Amino acid sequence: MKKNNISRIRKYLPWLILGLILLLAIFFRFYKLDSLPPGLFPDEAANGLDIFGILERQDYRVVYNTNGSREALFFYMQAVFVYFMGNTTLALRMAPALMGVVSVLVIYLATKAWFNRRTALVAAFFFAVNPWIVTIQRNGFRASLVPLFVGLVMWFGAKAYKTNKTIYYILAALAAGLGFYTYTIFYMIIPAFILGAFYMLLLRRPWLKQNWKKLLLGLAVLGLVVSPLAVISIQNSRNSTNRVSDVSFLNKDLNGGKPLQTLVTGTAKTLLQYNIAGDENNRHNFDGLPLLNMFVGLMFLLGVVVCLFNFKKPRYSLVLIVFGSMTLGSILTATALPHALRSIGTAVPVFMLSAVGVNYLLFVWYKTFPVNKLARTTGLLLLCVLMGLTLVQSYRQYFVAWAQDSKTYLAYNEGTTAIAQYIIANNSSDVSNQIVTNEYEALPVKYLTHKKADYKLLDENQLKNLPIEGSIKTNIIIPAVGDYNKQLELLQAKFPNGKVKIIKSDFNGEPLFLVFEVRQ
Repeated sequence: MKKNNISRIRKYLPWLILGLILLLAIFFRFYKLDSLPPGLFPDEAANGLDIFGILERQDYRVVYNTNGSREALFFYMQAVFVYFMGNTTLALRMAPALMGVVSVLVIYLATKAWFNRRTALVAAFFFAVNPWIVTIQRNGFRASLVPLFVGLVMWFGAKAYKTNKTIYYILAALAAGLGFYTYTIFYMIIPAFILGAFYMLLLRRPWLKQNWKKLLLGLAVLGLVVSPLAVISIQNSRNSTNRVSDVSFLNKDLNGGKPLQTLVTGTAKTLLQYNIAGDENNRHNFDGLPLLNMFVGLMFLLGVVVCLFNFKKPRYSLVLIVFGSMTLGSILTATALPHALRSIGTAVPVFMLSAVGVNYLLFVWYKTFPVNKLARTTGLLLLCVLMGLTLVQSYRQYFVAWAQDSKTYLAYNEGTTAIAQYIIANNSSDVSNQIVTNEYEALPVKYLTHKKADYKLLDENQLKNLPIEGSIKTNIIIPAVGDYNKQLELLQAKFPNGKVKIIKSDFNGEPLFLVFEVRQ
């Protein structure tokens, strides 16, 4: 009876562990999602404005240009939640959180297809709780979809390679094609396809001869899927390339006439971000910490070494090829490096490599102690302790340290969101609300107040030329950024009877914006 119970536990234990990992993924992506991240960044709000076009005007597009040229797949996912939940911040962040949970399952399936179940469980766990990934999959940026589609391509690609079934070639092509509709960084998978083809040509030529027709079918499906995007990109080539050229290491305004030196520097910063110094922008990462903690980072390096020593085996070499290709999204740029958002395409191979390191470590330990059960159990328990510490560290880094850092609130424009809430609360036909800011900074206000409240934007010249006092009550709202006291002094000189109200942050008590009440 005991043997039957033990065998039953062993049979279902991997599924139980996977279920627990998925529960962790749900917790890390949905816990306090209504308040973390705080505020709403203009790029997120711009998505919401395009979603209004989808829902209210049936303005269906492949690419939207409200805030630069942006692929549309993510907006259609977000639109479902905006339709049911309204134009709220939470509605914009439900889709990335949900797709984030799905991506944990996908990285498990992809890693299992390339390696084994144990490696897959470790990779899924690391991905589920890592603060870098959690940060990006809880905000409203379309980059959050990239790991899902990279994982799908690697999963279906592995199944195609191992089974030679036509359906997997088609599915891999569909996943790759849809990936191009997510975020520009996904384009870096193209070098991976090219290098992968050369690798197979050199070391797996018989396999290529056997399956070249299926590969051509996959390329045809890929071409069909991306053709609408390709046509639009060609027709609007200037808009399509502007954002890339604006941050490229070839941009003379950024490289100071030294493109090669800029490229070398960008490469070093990108590669060192995983273990030494990460993105300092709290919108993507926490306070410049490495993207991986010490344990995961060391396992990542070990995984790279293991793959290099086994490079003639496709499962090892192709993971390295995908990692190397996806780093180009950051390496080829020259601003704000290291950049965790531009590096999101590396997430799947990074955690695969980390899991390969863990699996190799266990393999060596078990090989060293083939019959000593105490030693084998001790090694496994030590690994479990390190995994547990990773879980605790991840929770504390995101939900405690990052959530309580003032730079996080600045990164997500807490003040602009508070302005929108103030306008909605004080919306009246007898009151005119006017904001001293520009179109871009006001995007969160435009999204959140849509069909709820009216307001007017003022620039510096309009502020100087406001009419003298009259009978209409006006709230002139001045964000507490930059040299806002000069704007206040100008208003006080022009409207000596005006009243000033300071709205402070509930988080740290710092001023968010001023309301200058006057009659015009």
